[in-house]
Amino acid sequence: MPKQKITDAQIYYESYGQGETIVYLQSTLGGINPGAWYFAGRLSAHFRVIIWDGPNNGQSDVVLRDTPSEYHLFCTCLKEFLDGLHISSAHLAGCSGGGEMALLFAHLYPDTAKSIALYRPTDTTSSVEAEIIQTRFGRIAEFAQSHTMEEVAAYSANPPRTRFGHCAAWIADLYRKDKDKILKISPQDFAGLMKFWGDWMGSPAFYRANLSDEDLHKIDIPALIAPCADKYHPESIALDLANHLPNAIYIPSGSPRTEKEIYHAPDEEHPFGGFVQFVNDYEKFVAPFYLSP
Repeated sequence: MPKQKITDAQIYYESYGQGETIVYLQSTLGGINPGAWYFAGRLSAHFRVIIWDGPNNGQSDVVLRDTPSEYHLFCTCLKEFLDGLHISSAHLAGCSGGGEMALLFAHLYPDTAKSIALYRPTDTTSSVEAEIIQTRFGRIAEFAQSHTMEEVAAYSANPPRTRFGHCAAWIADLYRKDKDKILKISPQDFAGLMKFWGDWMGSPAFYRANLSDEDLHKIDIPALIAPCADKYHPESIALDLANHLPNAIYIPSGSPRTEKEIYHAPDEEHPFGGFVQFVNDYEKFVAPFYLSP
């Protein structure tokens, strides 16, 4: 499968089917996963479905820019990616953090987003999510303030042993992928960037991409909101989004899922939190776009 050039990197992607474009967005953690292939297999009968390794993931290149958040980085890269493919508009469907990414993209690039879908909007103030954010950004920021980038990469490769210590490994992965690009960054600048990114993601309003009520009211494209009924993706935040997005369709969640069911689910993304049901609902949501004359 091909790669597409953006300003400072090559982005790996896969494309399936023909028709209007749907981009499936997983979170910023990891590249293409089984859920993405499952989604593409289901939707490619009527649409062109694009799945990608976002920047810094999978087969895509290292991209570190001075952006307000990691999510702004992904959205900027996605816009450059779509422009490079001469795609002027696209439907965006996101799972967990991918939903917040779709929402932020619709805010930043309203002329490009044709519809959005958010499956499992995420509450990053829970103790588990807060620990992940602290590991991925906060502790790395603290370490970088007084160490070289080589030492930061070494710390990332062997972080303190905690439940989510592996979430620090992404810097070591980037260092192995493009050492020269990492070493060009000032440790102090890098520390500041990690702090900004962590603070943005840890905000109580992350689930709404830190957008105000006014910002959400301006996103008047069709929006599908589907929660997951667990304490990390509570129904209350999905309802808040549905109440503030003017053209939202809300699908109530199914039965609640325990922490064990969430974090010890099979490797495939599609049984993780009822993904199959979301795809069923999404097919109905986008049907008017290929059934209309």
